[in-house]
Amino acid sequence: MNVYKYYSRTKILEEITSFLRNRWIAIHCEKRMEDGRPILLRYWKTIPLNVKSIGDTVKILKHFKSLRPRTFYGSANLYRRLETREDALDYLNNVYARTPTWDIDSRVKWWKETIEVGSIIVDFLEKEGLYNSVYLKWSGRGLHVHIHERAFSQEIYEKIHPIDLSYSIVEYVLEKVQSKIEKINLEKNVQIKVENLMDPQRVFTAPLSLHRELDISCVAFKPEDLDNFEIEWTNPANPVHDENWKEYEEGEGDELALKAFRRIGPYPKPSRPGRRRRKTRKIEEEVQELVFKEPVVTISPTILRYNPYPQPLTKRRDLTRSSSQLRELIEDALSLYVNGELEKEDLIIFLKHLKNIVIPALNYEEEVKQAYQYLCEEVINILLKLEGREEVKKWLLSHGPPRTFGFL
Repeated sequence: MNVYKYYSRTKILEEITSFLRNRWIAIHCEKRMEDGRPILLRYWKTIPLNVKSIGDTVKILKHFKSLRPRTFYGSANLYRRLETREDALDYLNNVYARTPTWDIDSRVKWWKETIEVGSIIVDFLEKEGLYNSVYLKWSGRGLHVHIHERAFSQEIYEKIHPIDLSYSIVEYVLEKVQSKIEKINLEKNVQIKVENLMDPQRVFTAPLSLHRELDISCVAFKPEDLDNFEIEWTNPANPVHDENWKEYEEGEGDELALKAFRRIGPYPKPSRPGRRRRKTRKIEEEVQELVFKEPVVTISPTILRYNPYPQPLTKRRDLTRSSSQLRELIEDALSLYVNGELEKEDLIIFLKHLKNIVIPALNYEEEVKQAYQYLCEEVINILLKLEGREEVKKWLLSHGPPRTFGFL
């Protein structure tokens, strides 16, 4: 098919641009590298690919015309700015919202069963109060179920980092519906997978983009059309596409976000931030921050022990069950550093993340949360003074023998 002609349609350009705005773009081209892989574009010279208008999308198509751009993807992240590589990789400070997405990996011939799986996820989301902010996309060989990023209030994004929010919601819902998905696979003799792909660099196909190999348009539709969907809707010559995928109700997902984060916790791998930008602040705020207030209840760093066999940070932990799980998480992070499995920079990022994002969202008593936040701050200060893994190990061992399985 004539890809360039396809992307010359105004409506298609409008829909693609609407999704890609404020996202870091990736483009698969028809032109391939020597090893046969399609060329993937992420930058315009040194600037991360991004668009603000249809004109920007047209410029990209024209500029890379010789490479024959075919498939447009947008990051799950929405960015405040995208002018440098550092901006694109600054997940901690520069990402202001995120699109929670369930990636349903299937085959075209199983499209009816795939729609059933999508219905299971949508039904659960509706039970959790999400009626107006959910949309779906047939992306080529499978289905994406999205929650609009604006379904979450600014207040929630201030409590839970967007990366943690999206990861925990997707994981929480998967926990609840996995058995029903497995039942469909068993009864229908199919192999449909639903995965949590909410890592910081994840991208998803833009609405009305072409698939990178199949002559299929990525059509979007709302949950009320699940029973009406036909695979013929994806025909690029006449795609059946609902522009109402952009609809949302702000705050509709707040309750689910809190519930999921309390159950699942943060994204399991600490994100390495880019350069932090200074913010103009009132003098009174700066002075208050300099005077570190010790909470009424404190937890001494001497409770922390070295664990020769720390669990990976990717291990799922129920931090809501007991604050001892939080202590073990901090011990494991320190021990992973001692064992050479974590860099000090990443360890400090993780502890700050724990202090500022994870702990405030837990359902502990306020005094307990403050005590653990203070503990994280103290540990960070100690780490900044100690040089190297051996010194940290000696410090942990000075608190008592290594903590091993069964040690209380």
